[in-house]
Amino acid sequence: MSADVTGGKYTIELCRPGGFHAGIEGTIAGEDNLGVARELYKDAIANNPDRVVLLCDRARILARSDRSETMPR
Repeated sequence: MSADVTGGKYTIELCRPGGFHAGIEGTIAGEDNLGVARELYKDAIANNPDRVVLLCDRARILARSDRSETMPR
C-alpha cells in the first residue's frame, strides 16, 4: 500500500486496524473517474476484508465498507 498516492478527485482510503475511529492509515488510490473509483473501492474491500475502506470525494466520504447501505452500485 502506498500512503502517498496523489492525484484524482476520488480517493480510496484504508483505515487503521480498529476501524473508522482508529484513523486513516493511508490512501490506496486516487482517480478522477467515479466509475473507475467505485471499482477500485470494491477491489480494496475484497483485498482488505478485515479493514474499513473509504471512498472519498476530496474531504467527503461517499461510502464506507462497514456500512453496506453506502455501497456504490
